[in-house]
Amino acid sequence: MKILLIYPTTTSNGRPNKYKQAYLPPLNMAILNRLTHIANPKHDVKIVNDVVETIDFETECDLVGITALTAQATRAYQIADAFRDRGKRVVMGGIHPSMCPDEALEHADAIVIGEAENIWADLMNDAENGKLNRIYKDHDYPDLSPLIIPRWDGIDLSIYRRSYGRRYPRMPIFTTRGCVHNCKYCSVTKHFGRKYRYKPIDNILEEIKQTGAESYFFVDDNIICNAAYSEELFETLRRSTGGIRWLSQCSTFILKKPHLIDLAGQSGCRSMIFGIESINKDNLKQIKKSFNNPENFVELHRLCLEAKIQPFFSIIFGLDNDLISNMWDTLNYLKKNKIWNVFFWILTPLPGTDLFDEMVREGRLIHTDWSKYDLNHVVFHPLNFSNEDLYQNFWRLYESFFSTANILRKLFSKHSPDRFLQYYITFFMNQIYSRRQVKSRCHPLSMGLIKKT
Repeated sequence: MKILLIYPTTTSNGRPNKYKQAYLPPLNMAILNRLTHIANPKHDVKIVNDVVETIDFETECDLVGITALTAQATRAYQIADAFRDRGKRVVMGGIHPSMCPDEALEHADAIVIGEAENIWADLMNDAENGKLNRIYKDHDYPDLSPLIIPRWDGIDLSIYRRSYGRRYPRMPIFTTRGCVHNCKYCSVTKHFGRKYRYKPIDNILEEIKQTGAESYFFVDDNIICNAAYSEELFETLRRSTGGIRWLSQCSTFILKKPHLIDLAGQSGCRSMIFGIESINKDNLKQIKKSFNNPENFVELHRLCLEAKIQPFFSIIFGLDNDLISNMWDTLNYLKKNKIWNVFFWILTPLPGTDLFDEMVREGRLIHTDWSKYDLNHVVFHPLNFSNEDLYQNFWRLYESFFSTANILRKLFSKHSPDRFLQYYITFFMNQIYSRRQVKSRCHPLSMGLIKKT
């Protein structure tokens, strides 16, 4: 079969958002490419990233596969409907169709609920024989032991941002799935389960070897979920990978095993994202994240810098104990402690989460226009201020964070032990870009780099 796999962009006012470059090649599409090849090596797979590339709706194909996060769902449905209008069969998967299967089935011939590893071959066989089921759902979570190397052929890697002189862009890879926590706003446990599953470290090394890139993003939601596994992984990366650089996401639990911070730095970690979410303990309790302790955030920041890791703190505004004054207090806290790598988000109740169910019960959802569920629009009624107050103060605060004066403070403060020219040029350019994004009400971590339409 000829199979077209599509990674959709987001939309604004019903129109697709297009960018000059994308940040990260879609790992789920590359895994599906490999699984398709395993099912039948004669299948021909093409992957299109709608964030940058143009979709040819007249292309000859036997099956169209579309993945979707919630913010991508509106565009995903547009694409699916356009292909089905032309008589093409469409299968949809990803977190949003998994959480809203009845809705997704209105736009697809078949949907995959959950992870695909154990069921993709059956779906391929059914498609070949013209008898697709409506729903494919595994009875259990896939075992991560088998070696499944993402297949990157069929995808144009030139459209992704890369560092100067690098052959490849930063490439995605995962080591674990699942999470033992049950944070109210997070859909990870609903989709991947409440226990950790681990990829064999030898398989990770083989994937790095076959991919051949110098830089990686470990997309795990918490790369230090098991200290013993993480220690072995970091030590193996340090000894065996020839100096790759990587970044990932991590919980503040790493402070309980601070030697992991040093070992991560030695293994090539250059950045780590921490979901600290709030400096207010009542907020953290409300979202079931009391294991975060604001009293330790500054220490975590310091230890990362000493290990030559740039820490990025992720913060949510609009929580039930937030006031407008608290938002600006947070900015002052960041300035006071010289914490300069931060992402701000607006609380967003994503389908399938406990937060979404709570908002529905309390009648606090404004709408279900999924294109606005991108973590920088207000889609619910906050408790302590108006929707408009939250939205406007969020962007004003972001503008202040990237003001000229604040950028200069960042550049001339001792926020990094690596005081060399290349770092500062890159940092300055990123700050200027983020400032421009924020002024145009576009999040610095939107779908791509430099919006076209």
